[in-house]
Amino acid sequence: MATHFLFRKNVLLIIVLYLSVSIMSAGIPDNKIVEYRNARVVYKNSRITVSTGMIERTWLWTGTGWLTTGIKNQITGKDYAKSTGKFRSDWNLPGSLTDSSEAILENVAISENDDDGFTNKHLQVISTISYPGSKLEIQHVIWVFPGAPGIRTQLRVKATDGFSPEGLPDNEGKRIDSGHWIAVPGARSEYLPIDFTVENARRYWGYYNNPGTRHDPAREMLEETLVTGYPLFLTEENNWASGLSIEYNKGNDGICVVKESPKCVNQQAHYTGSFYSGPGGLSVTGWGLTPTEIVTDRYRECWATWTIVWNEGNDGMQLALKQFDRARYPAFPERDLFILSNTWGPADPDGARFTEKDNLMREIPALARIGVEVLQIDDGWQKGEGRYSEAKGFVPKYENGWKDIKAEADKYGIRFGLWVTAKLSTAEELNKNVDELGFISWKVDFDQLNNRADYEDRIRKYRDVMKHGWMKTQFSLCPEYDDPRYGWYYCKEYGSIYFQNIQESLPAHLTMVPYQVLRQHWLMSRYFNSNKLQVMLQNPKRANPERSDGPEHSHAYCFAMGVPFIPCFFQSAQNLDSDGREEIKKFISVYKENRKEIFNCYTFPIGDKPDNESWSGFQMINSKEGGSGYILLFRELHNSQSHKDIQLKFLQGKAIKITDTENNRSFIEKASSEGKVNFKIDAPASYLFLKYSVIN
Repeated sequence: MATHFLFRKNVLLIIVLYLSVSIMSAGIPDNKIVEYRNARVVYKNSRITVSTGMIERTWLWTGTGWLTTGIKNQITGKDYAKSTGKFRSDWNLPGSLTDSSEAILENVAISENDDDGFTNKHLQVISTISYPGSKLEIQHVIWVFPGAPGIRTQLRVKATDGFSPEGLPDNEGKRIDSGHWIAVPGARSEYLPIDFTVENARRYWGYYNNPGTRHDPAREMLEETLVTGYPLFLTEENNWASGLSIEYNKGNDGICVVKESPKCVNQQAHYTGSFYSGPGGLSVTGWGLTPTEIVTDRYRECWATWTIVWNEGNDGMQLALKQFDRARYPAFPERDLFILSNTWGPADPDGARFTEKDNLMREIPALARIGVEVLQIDDGWQKGEGRYSEAKGFVPKYENGWKDIKAEADKYGIRFGLWVTAKLSTAEELNKNVDELGFISWKVDFDQLNNRADYEDRIRKYRDVMKHGWMKTQFSLCPEYDDPRYGWYYCKEYGSIYFQNIQESLPAHLTMVPYQVLRQHWLMSRYFNSNKLQVMLQNPKRANPERSDGPEHSHAYCFAMGVPFIPCFFQSAQNLDSDGREEIKKFISVYKENRKEIFNCYTFPIGDKPDNESWSGFQMINSKEGGSGYILLFRELHNSQSHKDIQLKFLQGKAIKITDTENNRSFIEKASSEGKVNFKIDAPASYLFLKYSVIN
């Protein structure tokens, strides 16, 4: 009798749920199919299914919200979602939006979109949902990039009349239990019904901000932790990582989730939340929008989330992450590919004096002689009052404005970059300078982003300026100083990230040490696309020998450390002696012959982590399936091995033709079954800059 009663009760609940789903989505055509290339969206039977050709994800409308029910790797056919999840919606707001909240699905709009040209073209799905009891409206946004291994999701939130933020959490909470503090999740932005009862491991990673203070070998840029052990009986919380890779089959395949937010390991920034892995699946928290910031006159954006599938081990995971990152944040050679110089480079420590007109007029032809293309004038060019973070009034201080300096630059084919403060510069000032100079790469400095309004203000400015001078300007966002800024997976549609201030002499802690620079570049290339990073390249011969072995390295060796990235000549061309000038000119010439191909490659760290006695370097590949790329190897100063087996990526058992880019000598090698190839470098503190292609 009891069993019969429970059966009837369950059937009744199913009927009620079905009716609520039907009623709450009434009036919306429940049969839509939209395709763009191999991206596809199907809205049918109260389900949304999106696919890219590499990943498929499915949501069910529950009457409370959209609930993820499937995450499939379309290449392998594996579905990483459990059949049932813990919640009735992928999102919540504790105290306001819960599993008992009644929702009305107002609209599901599917369209082609490219975010006004700031991202690659994709299919966009916007579900508009109202919560009468909570006085809130939600837009659930899905971006489906054709051919990409991932899906991007995001919430936009708006209040209706009567909404009250009082008592709602604006961050992660904690409770005390038997003397122990236990994390309490804040607002959930994403949910994946992952099965943590089967064999799995969790790899958390993130990068630090304030990279200028992380120059010594004890302070690496990358934090990475692999957690093993299953099943997960208790919830595993992580509040510092930007990414989580859930790995199955001894790390051979899995799914990774990335916060598109300004989170850094040592800087939480604005309400970036945590990862919670446990018996109920994976919850991603952190709306980036506190309840008091929810307004009635417009939707405000929350931090987005990437869900990416991968296989072929950690190499495959790195590649999938970088492929999706590039789909989300395209880079354009005509806008973003150049050799930049910056006048602050030879500072000791003050660099403002190098912005004087006489120095610029000497530096322009000196840069042109060695092949540098963009002269970026740092703090000191502006006429307005203030220095550093207080600088404002961004018009040129020079007697004839830009007229004389631009005429000299035009004579030598040099373009411009300029330094500005992020907060105190105006779009009108920036646009005027772009109009007068024709092209500007902006270094945006001294930012503090403390709330949603700060982010909206900066982004509005960047978009206005870039639309005004389309493909004639871009921004490099500076992560220096321990302030909430942009992180490493956010805001990159506007240009690049400006990396580590490294100098020749003063301040002492910024002195250039070649292996320490190479070490951080190597670590950054693991989970970050190298064509979005501007790296500082110093004159090794001018490094203080009491604090650096830079003078024992060649100019070409040190410039080569920037080849996979966007090289910034953080020094003065006037300070090169004749031998140094010829050496760097020759290397830059070779680099320029290959840089466009390198720019479109995906970069991986290879060899050992730099420590001044290893073989280390980078492999740049056009794709996993492609048959060509570049290999850049460094035999460090204290290494005693003239030969070294280096394990390469995605080349197991293949024969490859290898060409030295500097002398055009070629040879053929066959990679071992593990992908290893033996290389030779005769002397320490030397390098190889090689191009390869697979022989069919």
